[in-house]
Amino acid sequence: MAGHKNISLHAAPVTEKRGRGRPRKPDAMSNAQRQAAFRARHKADEKPVTVTKNEYDELAVECERLRKELAQARRAVSGRPRRSMSSESLPAVSEVLAQSVPADEAESDDKRLVVTMNGRECFSLERLEAHCGLSRRAVLERLIWWADYSIVQSFGGDDAAFNRYLNRVTKSREK
Repeated sequence: MAGHKNISLHAAPVTEKRGRGRPRKPDAMSNAQRQAAFRARHKADEKPVTVTKNEYDELAVECERLRKELAQARRAVSGRPRRSMSSESLPAVSEVLAQSVPADEAESDDKRLVVTMNGRECFSLERLEAHCGLSRRAVLERLIWWADYSIVQSFGGDDAAFNRYLNRVTKSREK
């Protein structure tokens, strides 16, 4: 048996094949454990939050109350009676809606207005549209112009009251 190799039935020791990449550490954490540790570290880093009570609403109510008292005092001092908003002094809504809004001398741009209304007011607006043959925009523009014009006329030349009326809009837009 000169040409045959001697085959041993004893197996040679097998070495474990090393996997790809960096070998794992014995104390390696799972992704969930790493995330929990991250949250625990950053929970301690949170800055304290101070909550202060917003007293603006209470101040606004108090300011409005004082404005009313001041207006009453001014009327008492001036001796002129307050113009009441009775039904005799107000034009009928049909008269207001029949008139077009005066031309905008400032030629300001159109603004988009999104409004949410109760069903009752929405149906009322639809009835006004149909009754007067106007668009919703025209009905709303005419009613708003009339209300604003009526309030401005009620000041009767009281520049301070008129300026307060204008400044309320300016201050609310600044916020």
